[in-house]
Amino acid sequence: MRLAEYESIRAHLLSLPCARYPDMDALKAAHPGVSLDALVSICAQESSRRIKAHHGRHARAISDHARRYLAGEDIFDVAHAVDFPPCQLMRLLVEHLLGVGHKAAGALIRDPHGRVPIHPPPESPAGAHHADDPVAGAALCERIRFDVERCVAWDHVASPAVDASRHSAGREYEDLLEEKLNALGVPFVSEGSLRAEGHAKTPDVKLELPIAVRGRVVNWIDSKASFCDPIVHYERGAEQFQGYVDRFGPGMVVYWLGVVDEIAEESESRGDVLVVDDFPDESEVTKLKLTPRV
Repeated sequence: MRLAEYESIRAHLLSLPCARYPDMDALKAAHPGVSLDALVSICAQESSRRIKAHHGRHARAISDHARRYLAGEDIFDVAHAVDFPPCQLMRLLVEHLLGVGHKAAGALIRDPHGRVPIHPPPESPAGAHHADDPVAGAALCERIRFDVERCVAWDHVASPAVDASRHSAGREYEDLLEEKLNALGVPFVSEGSLRAEGHAKTPDVKLELPIAVRGRVVNWIDSKASFCDPIVHYERGAEQFQGYVDRFGPGMVVYWLGVVDEIAEESESRGDVLVVDDFPDESEVTKLKLTPRV
């Protein structure tokens, strides 16, 4: 995908409300040469950036959001009105209304029936709001349980299910990378083994013997279950990959869901990190052989 087409897709996504999942069929029809996996990844990355950018504003306005919720307004109506994903808004509301920390709120979102109390804590804003009416306080907690379940089920932008799916995809592509290396007979050390040896922030695999890919030396390979756009690669990946280069030498990153063409082309002509969108064909890989000493 050329950079211009990526920017066109991104501009369309930015024109939509933050909490709205795009019509992927229409987006695919508008960009027939782009895989659906790439489009889904671009959408997920853009959603994540927008959520992070807007989170602070909504955290500061949570008292106003909570007043609307306590007045009986539906969580999805509030989320739509303030343009923030329901799961993210619900998490902020839980933190505020029940007086719990960020980590505890995350556990509550994942297990509302086991974590939401029967009555709101007396010292919490919800407890103070219903201090003279314990029945209403219990009803609010029941409503919170129900709304958390609804948000998790229907929020396709920022729910725990979305996070779990991304994590699972990451693991699957790491396994695929190891399968490809094993099929080629290329020995390697896994990230887990490197960390067990005391290394911090390691690539997914460190090759025991370097290989050459398209004439470039590769000592390590990192697997990314995502699409590679300029923000992903230059603003977030550059420092990470440079750390690998400093410790292990030149390497390669596989962005399995696609790469902006200009980034891949630049990586082939200069730098110590080769960027590809699939594991190279066997014909592109040269394996080094150890010559026994005489």
